[in-house]
Amino acid sequence: MTTSYISCACNRVPHSADWGRNGLICFAACHAIAIYDPLASKIGKVTNTLHKHKDRVNTVRWIKHRNSEAESELVSSSVDGTAIIWSRLNDNFECTSVIEAGDILTFSNSLYLFNHDTQNDKSFLKLLTCTGSDKGELKLWLRDTRGDVKSFQTLTFGRKLPIEACFSYLPSTSLPLLAVATESSTIELYVTNSPVIEESRFLKVQVLIGHEDWVRCMDFNHDTDNTILFASGSQDAMIRLWKISVNATESSNNELHQKQQVFEADDTKYNISLESVLYGHEGWIYGVHWYPLQLNGKNRTSRLLSCSLDKSMIVWEPDEVTGIWSEKVRVGEVGGTSSGFYGCKFSADGLNILAHGYQGSFHIWEYSGNMKSWIPKSTPSGHFAEVVDLCWDPKGRFLITASADQTTRIHAPWRNGAEFWHEIGRPQVHGYDMSCIVILTPYMFASGAEEKVVRIFTAPAIFKNCLMKIADAGDFKNMVADGASVPALGLTNKATFNDNIKIEEPEVSDFKNEDYAPPTEEELMQNTLWPELQKLYGHGYEIFSIAARHDGSLLATVCKSTSPEHSGILLWNTDTWTQVQKLMSHQLTVTQMEFSPNDRYLVSVSRDRRWSLFECNDDVYSLVAVSSKKDSLHTRIIWCCSWTHDSSFFATGSRDGKVGLWSPNFTDNKIVPSTSFDTKNSVTALSFSLRSVSENSYVLAIGFEAGCIEIQKLKILTDNFVWEKYMIFDSSRAHHLTVKRLKFRPQVEYLNTLQLASCGSDHTVKIYEIDILKLRNL
Repeated sequence: MTTSYISCACNRVPHSADWGRNGLICFAACHAIAIYDPLASKIGKVTNTLHKHKDRVNTVRWIKHRNSEAESELVSSSVDGTAIIWSRLNDNFECTSVIEAGDILTFSNSLYLFNHDTQNDKSFLKLLTCTGSDKGELKLWLRDTRGDVKSFQTLTFGRKLPIEACFSYLPSTSLPLLAVATESSTIELYVTNSPVIEESRFLKVQVLIGHEDWVRCMDFNHDTDNTILFASGSQDAMIRLWKISVNATESSNNELHQKQQVFEADDTKYNISLESVLYGHEGWIYGVHWYPLQLNGKNRTSRLLSCSLDKSMIVWEPDEVTGIWSEKVRVGEVGGTSSGFYGCKFSADGLNILAHGYQGSFHIWEYSGNMKSWIPKSTPSGHFAEVVDLCWDPKGRFLITASADQTTRIHAPWRNGAEFWHEIGRPQVHGYDMSCIVILTPYMFASGAEEKVVRIFTAPAIFKNCLMKIADAGDFKNMVADGASVPALGLTNKATFNDNIKIEEPEVSDFKNEDYAPPTEEELMQNTLWPELQKLYGHGYEIFSIAARHDGSLLATVCKSTSPEHSGILLWNTDTWTQVQKLMSHQLTVTQMEFSPNDRYLVSVSRDRRWSLFECNDDVYSLVAVSSKKDSLHTRIIWCCSWTHDSSFFATGSRDGKVGLWSPNFTDNKIVPSTSFDTKNSVTALSFSLRSVSENSYVLAIGFEAGCIEIQKLKILTDNFVWEKYMIFDSSRAHHLTVKRLKFRPQVEYLNTLQLASCGSDHTVKIYEIDILKLRNL
């Protein structure tokens, strides 16, 4: 079982993403860290998720070497009070050190220290790490050669909170330099008198004053001639550039010179002067990043990248003649209703710039040598809140997911030898948190949210044109609109029409188009909405779950409920959009429903710890069986249910950790499970595979509240049932919070793999591939 697709967004906090010289992007994703390789295929891919933290990750940074070596370690900090150092071993990352700070950590940063053992004449590296907390303290930690991490100093700031900190080296030395931005809008500089940290302490040597609001970002850049350039960005919308250099010979009193601050370290004096003040942003500045630039092979200058909540990024460069810093490039869009960028980074080659924003999205611009300009590029994308539901297109061409971030998203594979998944559409951007979603036909879906209305959406011509580039879209017919838009202060996607949009007949060559590029984040936000076809009213409370017959003729909906009156299942005719039945059985909220593959049965499970089975006769569903509350297998909430591909059995899973298998063919009205087993963990999602891997056997995927996913194979023998565990995915390979939904992909029979999609409360969507041949031999 391998992971072929990971979709997740960056946490909506500053400094939660970094781009290393190793070419990889690391970013915080809920309680985990995601590793993204932008060079995988042409569209990039999230390759790993690292989970060890128990709460939201606030900071992720590559630990950079003083030279230009590629990074092999990264540090992360979390509000659970820990900072973790991860080391790269081949293509995997392992937790090598855990720093137990005990406080709620607000940031972390690290620096390698070069030490020399004079007795043994050996050189070695130690790692210096700092962590800031909500108690107004900054702790300094040192990792020795054995990997042990110990705290050796704590800096206190009284009533002032440390906002941000970063490390560097003093010019032409191995002495560490620490800059700390505090709540008083000042920057405090700390140095040691010896590179042997154990024998010295960090001492405050200067305070940089000038910003009028909190300093939110800082970055050091080593220049020539024994100088360092230091950039600081603030909520006052200004960037200040400081120059730190070795103190030269005292100038004459008659000469005009810039005001300088002086400090001393290791018997050497250093000057600090204000190099420039950069003003160009119209909002709080949350990110600055240096990139050194070689000019003419001799003169070395630098470029500075900055980002702001005004939704723009600026590249600053000094003039070659005057040395005056000015804006050279501006990308992004100033204005709009959403907040802007929380951080920015140059790529290792300086030809790409990245920003991450309030919506958890990434924005990458790449410099085009042919066009002599910066152009938007496809990026990793995903939900930035709990993903509550997912469903497949009947032909398996794409996957739709719904989230509490108030959006639904469409994911599809692009094939270039292997499948590379990406987001191709955002059909619904809503004003309420989403709760459920289901496909009615390949070009129509229904969704429910924290409102009393069920909404129906139909695909526009723009989506069909997009899908034709990667798959056969011949069954998409009678498109009612070219696109959609949301009016100001509205919740309904209104259809739009554009005479310039033409639907071309698909060609086989289009299905594997190597020139195909996925939509950029800007295109996903603006051009991929689906028009709303219908609203269904009838429930008294917020919609909680929906299901549809496989032929698309009926839609079943339920809402949150604390009484039998509101726990009824409403059935809707999808031709007339009228309510045709109300099925009464449960007393509390129905948590999930599912029609059998032959559409003869409908099973529902509920918070009342019971399941109900309805059978269709003459197009009317009637109740045929209900589990007993007193003698039931389940003693806690039943969260999930699933049918086998041949409609012979259905399974139920509950909070008490039990999974039961039931047959719809009851005898003597005795309702007992055909077989069951106890997982010892709360079961929140179930899904049977849509095909058989061997005779008289089924494959069942089980999702747990802890985030793990287990694959079980069920063998039906002459006189009994046998459960065999195939594999279990832990919290790093599956989810680290509750698994909300599991669904197997509809696939052609000759393929040797099963594909399983999962989503969870950790904001993540994943797709796994399961080897059928190994399952058969189990």
